[in-house]
Amino acid sequence: MTDIGSIEHRKAAEDDRFFHDESKIGGGHAEEIFFPENEAEISDILKFCAEKKLKATVAGGSTGITGAAVPFGGIVISMEKFNKITGLGFEKDRFFLKVGSAVTLSKIAETLRTKDTSGFAELTENAVSLFETSQTQWQYPVDPTEMSAQIGGTAATNASGAATYRFGPTRNWIKSLTVVLPDGTVQKIERGKCFTDGSGNFDFAGKKFARPGYEMPHCKNAAGLYSKQGMDIIDLFIGSEGILGVISELEIWLEKKEPALSVVQFFSSDDEALSFVKKLKKSALEPDFIEFIGKSGLDLIKTRIESGCMSLDVPEFGKNCNSAVFFDIHIDRNNIPALRKEIRGLTEHTENSWCAWENCEIERIKAFRHAVPESVNATIAEIKKKYPLVHKLGTDFAVADDKFDELAAFYRETLEKSALKHAVFGHIGNNHLHINMLPANYEELEKAKETYALMAKKALELKGTVSAEHGIGKIKHKYLEMMFGTKGIDEMRRIKRIFDPDLVLNNGNMFEIN
Repeated sequence: MTDIGSIEHRKAAEDDRFFHDESKIGGGHAEEIFFPENEAEISDILKFCAEKKLKATVAGGSTGITGAAVPFGGIVISMEKFNKITGLGFEKDRFFLKVGSAVTLSKIAETLRTKDTSGFAELTENAVSLFETSQTQWQYPVDPTEMSAQIGGTAATNASGAATYRFGPTRNWIKSLTVVLPDGTVQKIERGKCFTDGSGNFDFAGKKFARPGYEMPHCKNAAGLYSKQGMDIIDLFIGSEGILGVISELEIWLEKKEPALSVVQFFSSDDEALSFVKKLKKSALEPDFIEFIGKSGLDLIKTRIESGCMSLDVPEFGKNCNSAVFFDIHIDRNNIPALRKEIRGLTEHTENSWCAWENCEIERIKAFRHAVPESVNATIAEIKKKYPLVHKLGTDFAVADDKFDELAAFYRETLEKSALKHAVFGHIGNNHLHINMLPANYEELEKAKETYALMAKKALELKGTVSAEHGIGKIKHKYLEMMFGTKGIDEMRRIKRIFDPDLVLNNGNMFEIN
């Protein structure tokens, strides 16, 4: 029998921080928490779980909003000791980092800002000296907003965010993964080494199997196991929400960081803002992201400011500013006047705009972008004082470019019929808006659930996704089944059983096991 007594662990009752994530899902519980230090210890834990028929849930930063990291019995495997950046390499005119799965996005950003390479192994010849003497600033460009998120969790969910518009999701930036499979074997999976054959079959880690028999939607997507003709095996693990293995280490590509002009353009209506977005997408400006706050979102900020809220440190904006579009564009600082002239050529509303290129002002604009979700959470917190079980409902749907106008019109019509208080904002560059409904009581909560379901159905009718960036976790099973059907979910279960026949790892994420 595998002996795991030497691995640091404690009774779960002594450490309940692993029983919840940002989804606020209740009922989390486990027997013990284990704190492995290396892949060998993870391997021993998984073998022990198989022998004892125990379930295991992997815990990272618990910043997710779908309950994926919340355990319901069994043990928890905390990855918090995998928190070091250990290596740096250089290939194909760009650098890459080797990082433990518990390294946070903020730690990566700070390391790149300061160029602190102490303790790094050189993964390619002279990589560290090349990096330290480079006149270029480098970045990891994936921007899921929550900088306390851990890199392993972002890979497990194929996280994305605003900058997905230019740089794509996490998937695009992973060079390799080290994964401990449920049977205890450790695999380093390098991109470009294992693909499906002409019949769609993999031959990987002693397992021969067909990829899932469905295709992904042609839009930003974080729902379901990835499947595509000629796909790379690494992409099956990215976005798999931990059901196929434990990610312990990653190699991630870096990108040159260029100076940016940060712009907020205000409009008198949502329609004017959406028209501007279409022009911006077709322009030569090539923004990193295009973000949107609708009238309902700005009204929520105005209400909080008028109520005397002191926590919102945002610049003032005019009363006739009823919608806003945010975007960053790369600049040569000697060319800022020409860029501003090009921006003015896209809209008549030149008097209602902010432009910033100094870091302090860019940070103020970021704070303004985040003021809507902050206001949404504050509003719900007040409602919960009287109705404790009330919660917001926020959509995570996206569609392809040619379907967005129809989806946006449906959102507007449906929200008007519901008469629910709401705030609209999000990643409009990717046709991915967050419709946050704010029910004032339990009756409105039921109406919000019905409205959410109608919107999900419409997004799927338009060949979109029910989860563009947050994943499925334990709380969106029925919407994943709406998207892929019973046959598609059975395909995912098939892949799960190939890698985890004892059904040890992260059960309940994406779908129920039956």
